[in-house]
Amino acid sequence: MKSVTAAEQLTIFSRYLGQQVVIRSLLNNEESIGTIQGIRQGAILITSDDVHRWIPLTDRFRVCEIKLLLKPLRKLTATIIETANSLPVQAFITPYYQQLGFDMPVFVAPGHPCNCKYLHEIGLADYRNADEILGSGQLSLASVSN
Repeated sequence: MKSVTAAEQLTIFSRYLGQQVVIRSLLNNEESIGTIQGIRQGAILITSDDVHRWIPLTDRFRVCEIKLLLKPLRKLTATIIETANSLPVQAFITPYYQQLGFDMPVFVAPGHPCNCKYLHEIGLADYRNADEILGSGQLSLASVSN
């Protein structure tokens, strides 16, 4: 699996503000679902169970694994594609798909090995939805731990 640095992850996550994520604590292995609310240098703001938490994201020490809950592009419908193609500028199509929660190929930096890879391929996305995670019994209903 190709990897991205914490700073690169924060840049990628900033494109998905408002999207749901699954957070797995590396300290106690509990999982929770939250929503990305903001990004700052070295941390991501997640809201889970009406609690806002800044989760540090550094290369040296990880307290959580964070994955976006996204849909694969194969789930695009004809209506969504038609709407995207009718946008006034072609460059708006990718942000439109991202806003709808679809996994899009990323551009990290010139020459980066993860360029043109989907987030699922680089370990930053999960194609399950919140109901599937809750139904699987794998999710702890505890708030985000850090």
